[in-house]
Amino acid sequence: MKQASGFERKEAVLIINPAAHNVPSLKRIWEAEDWLREHGWRFRWEQTTGPGQATQFAAHAAREGMPVVIACGGDGTLNEVANGLAGTQTAMGTLPFGTSNIWAREMEISRKPIEATMQMATGEVRTIDLGKAGDRYFLLFAGFGIDAKVTAGVSLAVKQYIGAAAYGLSAAREVVRWRPRPTTVRLDDEVHHVNVLMAFAGNTRLYAGLTKITPKAFADDGLLDVCIYEGKGRLEMATHALRTVTQRHPRASNVIYRRVKRLEFEWGEKSLPAQVDGDALKERPTVVEVAPAALKVVVPAGLKTPLFCGREQEAERLTAELTLPQPRTG
Repeated sequence: MKQASGFERKEAVLIINPAAHNVPSLKRIWEAEDWLREHGWRFRWEQTTGPGQATQFAAHAAREGMPVVIACGGDGTLNEVANGLAGTQTAMGTLPFGTSNIWAREMEISRKPIEATMQMATGEVRTIDLGKAGDRYFLLFAGFGIDAKVTAGVSLAVKQYIGAAAYGLSAAREVVRWRPRPTTVRLDDEVHHVNVLMAFAGNTRLYAGLTKITPKAFADDGLLDVCIYEGKGRLEMATHALRTVTQRHPRASNVIYRRVKRLEFEWGEKSLPAQVDGDALKERPTVVEVAPAALKVVVPAGLKTPLFCGREQEAERLTAELTLPQPRTG
């Protein structure tokens, strides 16, 4: 769903994470401020000083009835803002200042502050789903298993200075240590008993800015795409990685790919670590579910992206395609 381009009420709260990896210079920020003022916008900045504060700022802005909150940071900042705006009429925009900026890439939002500001001020508002892992909403994805273990091993200080390379350093450590976890997984009414290397629930398609774990996902179809990688060790992990890069993983015999409303875990002695939108969770949620039409987002005017379904019959066709038994190759 979308509305006409631009905003009748030109008011915004801009929430900035000063610890983001690619925060622009003050000169670039001032250029964006000047453009907003010249075009009749009233706005204020809120600067975060710690985890969770962006959620508080966003929720307060929604209670004030602000038409838009612009998250200035990476995907983690967007996640916090989305958690503050979920279920409200306030739309979320973004100025991408972070490490991977997956959402900005999906939405074709410029990395240049002045251009991104123009895109947000003249953009369209669309309504999308969110995922929910336990009590935490996610905009992009939730990961369980080695993916989350790698995320938890990333030093925020190192990430601030070297960006995405910090994930590579953590992955090199964890791939040697990680062992699969016997887990019972319920995908809506379908039950599987599997050795999980990684389980992934995607609301969007890109992963780490490099590949697509859930390449068939839509952000507005009322479903999550779930991809579960099975296996026993490093050889399977390497094979899964190669298949994912070449986009052959959805039909592999040791991969489960489904489109569902709800995912549930029942683990044995060891639970699976979890992450949402690239941030590790302290808790280990056992339920992941879709929150349909939970968030309004600002996207560039005229954006055309396969991430928005737009046609119910297409979603139904893909659901049927992934539910029916498929010929698989190893």
